Amino acid sequence: MKILGINTGLNASAVIMEDNKILFGIQEERVSRIKNQPGFPKLAIEAGLKHLGLTMDDIDHVCVAGETSYVPTSRQDDLNKFHSRYDRIKKKWFGDSENPFAQLARRGLGRLKRLAGDTSGIERTLEDFLDEMGISEKTARFDHHTCHAAAAYYGLAKKQEDKYLVFALDGGGDGRTSAVFVGHDGELEEIASSDAFSPACVYAHITYILGFLPHEHEYKLMGLAPYAQKKYAEIARDILYKFVGFDKDNPLVLTNTDAYPDVRNSRGAAKQQLVEDLFKATLNLRFDTLAAGLQMLAEEVAVKWIKTGVERTGIKRVLLSGGFFMNVKANKLIAELPEVEFVNCFPSCGDETNAFGAAFLGYRKFHADGAPKPIEFADFCVGTDASFDLEEAKKEYADKVDFKKSDSINAEIAEMLLQRKIVARCSGRMEFGARALGNRSIIAAPDDIRIINTINAAIKKRDFWMPFAPATLKEHANELIDIPDSLREMLSPYMMFTFQAKPEKADKFLAGIHQSDKTARAQIIDREIYPDFHDIVSKFHAKSGIPAVLNTSFNLHGFPIVLGACDAVDVFLNSELDVLVIDDHVVTRKK
Repeated sequence: MKILGINTGLNASAVIMEDNKILFGIQEERVSRIKNQPGFPKLAIEAGLKHLGLTMDDIDHVCVAGETSYVPTSRQDDLNKFHSRYDRIKKKWFGDSENPFAQLARRGLGRLKRLAGDTSGIERTLEDFLDEMGISEKTARFDHHTCHAAAAYYGLAKKQEDKYLVFALDGGGDGRTSAVFVGHDGELEEIASSDAFSPACVYAHITYILGFLPHEHEYKLMGLAPYAQKKYAEIARDILYKFVGFDKDNPLVLTNTDAYPDVRNSRGAAKQQLVEDLFKATLNLRFDTLAAGLQMLAEEVAVKWIKTGVERTGIKRVLLSGGFFMNVKANKLIAELPEVEFVNCFPSCGDETNAFGAAFLGYRKFHADGAPKPIEFADFCVGTDASFDLEEAKKEYADKVDFKKSDSINAEIAEMLLQRKIVARCSGRMEFGARALGNRSIIAAPDDIRIINTINAAIKKRDFWMPFAPATLKEHANELIDIPDSLREMLSPYMMFTFQAKPEKADKFLAGIHQSDKTARAQIIDREIYPDFHDIVSKFHAKSGIPAVLNTSFNLHGFPIVLGACDAVDVFLNSELDVLVIDDHVVTRKK
């Protein structure tokens, strides 16, 4: 049985399963080259079918994450919701309004385009896309937050006989913003949910208020937060607590404070009033203070929510999913709770991974008679092969770069790192999601703080306060970072938690930790999951004494991670990377 799972919302994506195994997974952005591309993942589906040598006739079931028929046409659709809401506030405050004749002209232009047969910019529903591909009859839809929970439970719960407490929290989907489930013996039972304006919503709106892109740049506020003074951050946090709370009868249910009893995460005057009050309340706060207060709020609410769940259910094994839990600092505090015996977070747990959840739910629903086999999930490198377009790259860039095949590529990379070179690695199958995990990574020696400015100035163009991350060998991770007991069973192979760097070892990987609070969003490299990346870091360790490398995603700022050889060479030529590796080829600029 072959299943296609798709997410049509933010960061559209597609995965293909055969029985209980993931065969392929990719986000639409990687193929379209448009960062966080939303909508129907047509290109992603085509890429998966091509990679596997399949056609849509070979797919038995199509499983859609979410029950809505709305399909966004561009990233701008999401941003326009924020623009519209805040424009209304500004017009109310300052009396600025759009000329009514301009409104009429814009509507008239839309009607003329329809009459002329121009469908660009006209909304298409999910049904339109499914009918176009001829797959409506084999399509099933699944609730948004159940998909989040299913990804975490079926993907990460290795002990089916144990009970797991599964938390899903984000900015909204299918009319809700959060849900709590109990997973046991292969089944998920929902025990609480909310449609309130959630902490994730507050985070997105403050991101917008500070001039960043909501549903994309929240991590920048998280990175900025440690630089503010705590006493001022607490003032900002207390202001934000006016907009977030817990239900008095059931504190597993997130809600808004008594000042906003009618707010729901949908359109309406009550929500508009809350957003206006939020905007007004934060206008005079310093940008770093506001970021720090917001992060403090997010951490405290998350910790209280998880503690309440454990206390009420007695279940100490916790799983996390939904875009809120991309907040690795909050995840760190959850992992450190004495009440939590085990915790894990589905990798890149935003809406992009709901394609996994939908596919997992479809497998459970449509499997043949008898108990379904547990889903096998241990590898997130499920995308395209790095060399799928290598010959094309060799021809296209023959006048600009040299390709040299190596018989010992891992040893060569380790030697380059020892020589303080910045190496871009495009090898093997591409990682799914937001984190580069070694196969589409820029890597460097982690013990020279100057490398941060070099990479930022020459390649990444990142905000100066943003930290890089270390990738460290599983066997030696405990030498560099403090690992809570709750993470020792699975560790963190997908960069979903931060850890406190050990003070006596911080200088060994100083460029890979946060410069203010000395935390590290470590990728802990398991030999079985990442054999080649593990081998590279092992060889570097043998000669340097450092069991880690600096690891950041292989892309230019504002663009998706590279797909294959052509993308890799293009980024190489448009940056100041020292060297590029594509599988077993070393690529250098022509002299």
